[in-house]
Amino acid sequence: MRLRLATMNEAIRTTMFTGVIPDAMVRIFNKSFNRGGRFYALGGSWQSMSKDARKQIRIGGEPVVEIDYKTLHPALLYAQAGAKMPDDCYQMNGWPRPLVKVALLILVNAKKEHEARAAIARHDHMALLTRPGSQEAYSLASDLMAAIKARHVGIADAFHSDKGAELMRLDSDLAETVMHVMLLAGVVVLPVHDSFLVQESKAEMLEEVMLRVAYEAGYESLRVEHA
Repeated sequence: MRLRLATMNEAIRTTMFTGVIPDAMVRIFNKSFNRGGRFYALGGSWQSMSKDARKQIRIGGEPVVEIDYKTLHPALLYAQAGAKMPDDCYQMNGWPRPLVKVALLILVNAKKEHEARAAIARHDHMALLTRPGSQEAYSLASDLMAAIKARHVGIADAFHSDKGAELMRLDSDLAETVMHVMLLAGVVVLPVHDSFLVQESKAEMLEEVMLRVAYEAGYESLRVEHA
């Protein structure tokens, strides 16, 4: 793990970038090596930039594209459960998609139901429906939680399980393999947790590698999309 990280950092240091000054990456774990492990750029660098700002980055003088794994954590959970995943985990009639997305992830990460309800009710995305933190927000949070659980019965065991850090270990291992395979082909990519920045001319190669790595890890339902 350390050797691969050192190799990636050396490749980043010897690559010409415009619009960003890349720093070394580290992997940060949570309590044990089974939790966390995502790649973080020291000083933030490209990871702390907005999506629009990242589009201005050049690698070797070439524009970049950002490609990510679609609905990554739900896909991992459905694969673990051996259940069929809906076409769009975050699309639910009557609910704003951004709010559904954050609510589903909160349900997985929260240890208690009341903690999940409070986090959803107070989240900025609740403003799409009502004032965050209001009584109505708490009522809507309860309704949304019930709707998500009804839609995603296949991964019911994951709710209120604090599995988020375990899923990060899985997605960080995918990221490590993707970056390693690309580097073996002479292509440096920059990770943004579940997405990657790559030269425009290498986008098709990156998509193929991401899908192959996911398939070989047992996550056949994972798909990729341009961020």
